[in-house]
Amino acid sequence: MEGSEKRIRPTVITLCILGVVLLFLGFSWRVFTFYRQIQSGTVDYSALHFQSTKADLGALQALAAGAPGSGELATEDDPTLGKKTAPVTIVEFADFGCPYSAEESYVVRAIAKQYPEDVRFIYRDFPLPELHPGADIAAVGGECAREQGKFWEYHDTVFGHPTEFTPEILTGYADEAGLDVKKFSSCLSGGKYDEEVQQDLADGVAAGARGTPTFFINGVKIEGDIPFSVFTEIIHAFLTK
Repeated sequence: MEGSEKRIRPTVITLCILGVVLLFLGFSWRVFTFYRQIQSGTVDYSALHFQSTKADLGALQALAAGAPGSGELATEDDPTLGKKTAPVTIVEFADFGCPYSAEESYVVRAIAKQYPEDVRFIYRDFPLPELHPGADIAAVGGECAREQGKFWEYHDTVFGHPTEFTPEILTGYADEAGLDVKKFSSCLSGGKYDEEVQQDLADGVAAGARGTPTFFINGVKIEGDIPFSVFTEIIHAFLTK
């Protein structure tokens, strides 16, 4: 009996290792195939759906009704990373309460760091408070943080603490991110940026966003939390077009 147990254990370990290797090879093949499709122009972007939070279209339209929206995606008054002259512009519609947006926030920061000359990120609000309570307040908080020149510090802090949001909780995050808390609190309650957030939402809905995160890469829509390795392949494809 003891001898058979010794024989079984290496077999189980071998099978586990084999499974991991097969999963890795499968994912690598997917990335390679995806890259080749982009290069050849045969990729079906509409079929690319990574994990995301989805909202009912009617509910989205009702949320967006507060502002008409400009119809523009690459705006000048939203938080950015990278150079304006970069050949690849990525507009992200995200929700501070969305777990998939939170996961993707790390990828966004890594991509921006890796491609400072080639990629320009623009962050836009797409809060879904019916799914993530307080997401609309958190979005307004982001605008207040941008006013103090500390949007990305706020971005990283809030996404690092997924929770339901209240003004008190968000003020605590603002303090952690190094903002002037008194100014932040006054801005958050003053309604100054409510319409700005609604305009972002309206523009996203008009462009076809239905959930978060949603990216428009040089105008091409791709939904969900895109893995870093896939994101880099997408960027390489656009850079070599």
